[in-house]
Amino acid sequence: MALSIRGSAAPGSPTAADAPAANPIAVGNLTTAAGSGLPLPRSELILAGKSVVRSMRRVTGGADPSGYSAAEIAQLRGDAARIHALASILAPSAGLASLADSADGSDAADASAADADSPVEIVERLRRNFGQLGYLQGVLDENVSQLDGQLAGLDGLPDGAVPADVPEFPADPAALSDEDLRSGRSAWAVRADVDFDALIRAQQEMNDLDDRRRNLDHQVDALSDLLARLDEAGTTLVPSHLGDTLCYGLGWHLAGDSTRMCGSLREIRAHAGASARPAPIATPPSWGSPASATPAPVRPKGTPFAEWAAANKFEGGRLAILQALAGLQRWCGFYDALTGTVQRQLVQLRALADTASAARRLLSAELQRRALGTGEEPAPTA
Repeated sequence: MALSIRGSAAPGSPTAADAPAANPIAVGNLTTAAGSGLPLPRSELILAGKSVVRSMRRVTGGADPSGYSAAEIAQLRGDAARIHALASILAPSAGLASLADSADGSDAADASAADADSPVEIVERLRRNFGQLGYLQGVLDENVSQLDGQLAGLDGLPDGAVPADVPEFPADPAALSDEDLRSGRSAWAVRADVDFDALIRAQQEMNDLDDRRRNLDHQVDALSDLLARLDEAGTTLVPSHLGDTLCYGLGWHLAGDSTRMCGSLREIRAHAGASARPAPIATPPSWGSPASATPAPVRPKGTPFAEWAAANKFEGGRLAILQALAGLQRWCGFYDALTGTVQRQLVQLRALADTASAARRLLSAELQRRALGTGEEPAPTA
């Protein structure tokens, strides 16, 4: 199943006529369902990623789109059409989904006739949805990583390995010999342990993804608030933890790729497993100090943004904060897509575990029936 790309294509890229017929996926507002395993070949995923990168550079590069050449306008519209195709599947933003609507069925000359169809308007829509472009980047990163086999150990299976071979399901336990019953029950007992252990590990990975995703949402909210409060003089205070978030997000926007993201998550998981320790015992809250106690000195709540930015070589002001937000959103897209991958593994592992448990119960019930010497088979036991 593949997806056709609408609109004018960038020079050297496939056109709508070259692509298979569109077969969109209806996912409503859910991004995890279609975020992993996109119905696009790897070549189209790479082209889409390049379209996103070029579009983001048009926003941050400061070039005037009203002076674009015909070739640049064609490339802009081809990139917008490809982004539109992705947004139509994932539906993360109505603004992105409408990027290529006006370009459908029109040429560059017609497009320049109306402000709504102009390159300036397209770039402005990209600017307003800059964070969602970062989100699409993350989704593409996960999908390319999945196709390239880089998610082993992160996708819900231990080290990406397939569990042990499944024994033959006992169609008629009564027809088996006592020896075959015992060996079959032992084989299915081992299989059940393997499947349930794998299911537990996959659920732990899912919980870890959920925690990291929630933490990202809080960081995105904090940077969005900073962007809204930032004044022209740069006197808005930046707490130290928020400064760390700014540097982290900007770094992933400027220098991130799918291989680095997989490697970073793998390293974080390994470090978390190696340094696991019991949670500290919570201490009771302090309900205030005696009146005679010396009051604690008041600590500054942060550093003025202009001062902090100069000290950390964080250039670009609001635009740099927008880029940092896109870097965080890139991880949001990556985590959402990876969550879809792990969800599929959970469904498969749960089905395998249920099958193994059912087979084990059937064989155990037949052994009990024979041991009791009755003519009726007792109800299967857990």
